[in-house]
Order: sequence, then structure tokens, then C-alpha cells
Amino acid sequence: MKIPWKEVCKFLAGAFFVSSGVLFYLYLTGVSVPVFGYMVPPEVNGVRSIIHFIFFLICFYLGFIRKERLLHRRP
Repeated sequence: MKIPWKEVCKFLAGAFFVSSGVLFYLYLTGVSVPVFGYMVPPEVNGVRSIIHFIFFLICFYLGFIRKERLLHRRP
């Protein structure tokens, strides 16, 4: 069974876009979010939102923009 990586990247692009927006909003409002049971300062949410936005850009490129290369074998 072949995994449809292009569709996986499309799903992850949407998930990372939403999570980066939520983390940025929480950063602006100054709310701390627990990570693995520890309360982290709100500034960490700003860094995490930037990282999630970078992941969004990578997944968006892989899922929507990049064309699949077909391997052509000569007989």
C-alpha cells in the first residue's frame, strides 16, 4: 500500500497553520500553555508559533506547490 504523502502534507499544512495562529494569539494575550505538564512563559508561545508557521510553509510547498516527478525508464 502506497502512502499518499502529498495528501498528508496538505493535512499537516492546515494543522500547522491553525496551531501557529492559536499560539500567536496566546502569545499576544499573555496566556501560558502547559507543555508536558510544565507551565512555560508566554514568550515561548511566540517562538513556537514561528516554528509552526515555518512547518506550515514547508508542508504547504510539499502538498500544494511542488509537482511530482515521474520516473521515465527507457526500454
